[in-house]
Amino acid sequence: MSPQAIRSRTSTCYARAVRVGNHVFVSGTTARGSDLDCDVFAQAQSVIGIIAEALQTTGAELRHVVRTVVYVTNMADIDAVARAHGEAFGAVRPASTLVMVAGLTPANARVEIEATAIIHDG
Repeated sequence: MSPQAIRSRTSTCYARAVRVGNHVFVSGTTARGSDLDCDVFAQAQSVIGIIAEALQTTGAELRHVVRTVVYVTNMADIDAVARAHGEAFGAVRPASTLVMVAGLTPANARVEIEATAIIHDG
């Protein structure tokens, strides 16, 4: 199988999403532009929106996400990030890992999320 790469809007050194067969891998994603000036809940919502767009370009949707990895810079942000994650994924409830990191790029990003999806019927 040949992977289908969806280029990032901001960089040509990596793909925003790669589809191999029915698996889709979405790169770690942070908020962009003015969304970086928002609170962590709004940043997380923005990130999930960017992930949804990347999934759509590969024929997938948020309902196909089976795993997320969430990076936060402050453990006090967990509840707000979890609320955004729960609202977006609803009944899907993907497996998820939470990691606290010293910092993200760009520096004012407070949350980064990567996602793995498996396209399936149903």
